[in-house]
Amino acid sequence: MIPGILLAAGRSERYGRHKLLEKDAEGIPLAQRAIAPYGLLDQVVAVIPEGHAALRTLFEAVSAAVVEAPSGAQLADSLRAGIMSTLWADGWIVGLADMPAVTAATVSALHRALREGAIMVACRYQGRRGNPVGFSRGMLADLLALKGDQGARRLLAQQAGKVQWLDVDDPGILLDIDVPSDWNRVIKPEASKP
Repeated sequence: MIPGILLAAGRSERYGRHKLLEKDAEGIPLAQRAIAPYGLLDQVVAVIPEGHAALRTLFEAVSAAVVEAPSGAQLADSLRAGIMSTLWADGWIVGLADMPAVTAATVSALHRALREGAIMVACRYQGRRGNPVGFSRGMLADLLALKGDQGARRLLAQQAGKVQWLDVDDPGILLDIDVPSDWNRVIKPEASKP
């Protein structure tokens, strides 16, 4: 079984308030928009900041398992918390909760690549690497050894020979929400009007 791990424990410092609770033009919170494409997986684990009741409620409302990252956690700590909660897994698809435009087709393609034997799988759109990424169980020790704020990017660079590249027609793998104006770039307001 291959679960999804959605990293949602960031502090939203550039945004000015907690961005994962912000709603798009359709009234859907960023966190729920971002987790939707992972719904086809065996399980989805959202890693949230310690004690964040609003995010817990939001993710539990869409049937995600919730794991709390320790206070002051960096990206690698959040990833480790998600992996530790799913040690039974055959692999993992790791995504970021501030990326609401990733498609279900991309998540499905990553899942299929892992099931077919990929060790690490990374998606590209027009030659640019994006998120989410997939890891087989064979990468467990490497994932648990990560430190700091780079997350799995370091593994993809250090062990490039093990990476299977997946070219997708999904610009959403490159688009994240860092500041309020990013909504205009990621979710087109006119697309949500009747």
